Amino acid sequence: MAGTLAGAGITAWEALNKLKVARGETLLVHAAAGGVGTFAVQLAVDRGVHVIGTAGEGNHEQLRSFGVKPVTYGKGLVEHVRGVSPQGVDAVLDASGRGEIPDSIELAGGPERVLSLVAFDAAGSGIQIHMTEPGASGPQALGDILALIKAGRLRVPIQRTYPLGEVAAALEVSQSGHLGGKLVLLPA
Repeated sequence: MAGTLAGAGITAWEALNKLKVARGETLLVHAAAGGVGTFAVQLAVDRGVHVIGTAGEGNHEQLRSFGVKPVTYGKGLVEHVRGVSPQGVDAVLDASGRGEIPDSIELAGGPERVLSLVAFDAAGSGIQIHMTEPGASGPQALGDILALIKAGRLRVPIQRTYPLGEVAAALEVSQSGHLGGKLVLLPA
């Protein structure tokens, strides 16, 4: 679990700060049920941000439990988002990298407040590309995340645990995508 907080948790915290999302704004998070997305949506909701999250149907209920309006990704994305937020969104966090950048720019009214963690090929579109600077904000981010967990305002869903000897099986499940929580390796 500690690795999840240090990796996905800090990345989500830094991305939200870079996007400067503020109370009352609307944020769209692609891959909202994924590793970084799960942290990002909960951190944003805790900050008073209205959150729309793209995910497969199987993850919509979990997103609702976080206070997120889920929408299905893929074809018709702009219409799905406008169905829950007719005015568009204020900012977009892309943790997916599966071609959503043009739709994200349209929904945000420009590239300035669109940030991707993975769509490096879209850098020329004017969006922000997030690159983590090791140690830069880690201590503050971890402190904030741990405080939210302790207060019961942030959950880290665990899909399954594996003994260390089954790392290959865990990797296979991880690579399949569409997880409903973190995979945890337990020491022998």
